[in-house]
Amino acid sequence: MHASPSAAPDQTASGLLVSDVLYGQAPQQLDPGCACYSITRIIEDGLELFQWSGLFEVVKEIQILDDSNRICFSFNSCATGGAKCSYVDGGQREYDIDDNSGRIQYGPGRRGTYCQQGAIHSLSVLIHPDLFESWVGEGQAEFKRLMAEGGVLDGYRGGELRATARMLHRALVSPAEAGAAAGERHPLWLRGQCMTFVSLFLEEHAAASATEVSALDRRRLMRARDRLLEDLSRPPVLADLAREAGLSPSSMNRGFRKLFGASPFALFQRERMVAARQRLLAGDEPVLSIAADFGYTNASHFSEMFRKQFGLLAGEIRRTR
Repeated sequence: MHASPSAAPDQTASGLLVSDVLYGQAPQQLDPGCACYSITRIIEDGLELFQWSGLFEVVKEIQILDDSNRICFSFNSCATGGAKCSYVDGGQREYDIDDNSGRIQYGPGRRGTYCQQGAIHSLSVLIHPDLFESWVGEGQAEFKRLMAEGGVLDGYRGGELRATARMLHRALVSPAEAGAAAGERHPLWLRGQCMTFVSLFLEEHAAASATEVSALDRRRLMRARDRLLEDLSRPPVLADLAREAGLSPSSMNRGFRKLFGASPFALFQRERMVAARQRLLAGDEPVLSIAADFGYTNASHFSEMFRKQFGLLAGEIRRTR
């Protein structure tokens, strides 16, 4: 078990590395008014148990870079004030961090901003993708998309999930309270509880996926989709889109996946690239000009996003005409 020291983390130009937070370099005190504490327990190769506690008296923004290559199953047992995370690339771009709520996240190489005011206590099980696949196989289509695109599945609130998160928290912070006679729980106990924790996410996800979208929610989601695709030069702000549609961000995100087979941002990105392809094939406009019209300031980034969807760089697609 490792508690983070007070030494400053390695904050690169890309942001605070997630691996530094996980493996002991996150500071206890970022600056006056910000107190943070983390514990990581390595269960086995590719499986870690992580506890994070942070108190921010004022609004604090931290630039982050996810270099962990881990699927993160997290549950927030305490969240006062407010917190959110936003990304500049990958799948879902922004999500709120709510009290007594869990999320599944995967985004190796994603850069973003973590913003918090108040207190957060979060318990996470982090799994290497290969280990996760050995547990559950290839899984559902939604998890395949998560692994391919990166992103967040949120809104998990089951009572059993909450109780398991609290039990694992006690095992890390105060083993005696968790029933460990010798001071620390046996590694097999911790591994079993980690598997239980993950399985509860998967059970809740399967139950939610089996639920049909109501007629009212279908109308709201269709309205949100139309609003989303009105201007393909401007990426969506999830909270604003949900508010206009009369939905919570988490229910809108789940509804989009059920109804349209993709998260709001993934749908937006797909339609944006389809429209860009039509423009590229229709004439001889410079790639840079088309990229700018679709909100990209970097033509190489635009071409790479294009390649991910169609298998060719934007400049190469015209050769297929």
